[in-house]
Amino acid sequence: MMNITDIAQLVLLCAVIFIPLGYSAHHWLPRLTALIRLLFLKPRYVKSAGTLRRSSVKADHRHD
Repeated sequence: MMNITDIAQLVLLCAVIFIPLGYSAHHWLPRLTALIRLLFLKPRYVKSAGTLRRSSVKADHRHD
């Protein structure tokens, strides 16, 4: 069974390891996530439907 000193040493060891790793990851982690997003996620583009044109209907210039 672990006593309180063992738990405190474990917490201190994790803090010593993970706090510097977090500060160093702050610089390269956004670039890594952007690279992964570019490589594995396909961009979705919305194609325009274009302009609706009716060839059978002519403009009536008498009402302009």
